[in-house]
Amino acid sequence: MSLSKTVLDKTSLPKAVLFMCALCLPFKPAFACMPLNEPLGISICLDDTSWEPREDAGDDFLFYNTAVGFAANVRIFDGGTNDGLESERAARRLAEADSEETRDFALLQAGKVASGNFVYVARGVLNGRFNIYVNTVSVGPTKTLRLTTWRMGDTLSDSDREMHIAFGNLLKTEP
Repeated sequence: MSLSKTVLDKTSLPKAVLFMCALCLPFKPAFACMPLNEPLGISICLDDTSWEPREDAGDDFLFYNTAVGFAANVRIFDGGTNDGLESERAARRLAEADSEETRDFALLQAGKVASGNFVYVARGVLNGRFNIYVNTVSVGPTKTLRLTTWRMGDTLSDSDREMHIAFGNLLKTEP
């Protein structure tokens, strides 16, 4: 049985057409947008960037930008505003969990931004190396998203903020 016959038998027509069109395109690792959470319509578009997806054993979506020495991950947790959660409290809980995972954890900055999301910056030691972490916590009705960018180092710089914003702009949501 051919692959196209199997696809057509097991999926909807629009999905089958998309699959068949994708087979016609040249292979490119960062092809278009990569879905992160289909039910929520969240994806990340890596085309024409230095970011590369990497395998991760957990629920994280892990990315590296070796050209500038940054890494990033996106995690989606259960629980949201319908459960009485809001961004500052969620961020506080996540920062507490972070401090348990790393040694010499220090919260450097924290605050709510115009979008209603909560951003916190921390320094921690993991595997014997200092890292600077920038986190954005966004709470929706049923899910909470945390976007983290980090690099090796022990002093916060403008590049940490700039890289975090640039990576965050790669995330897309469908209406």
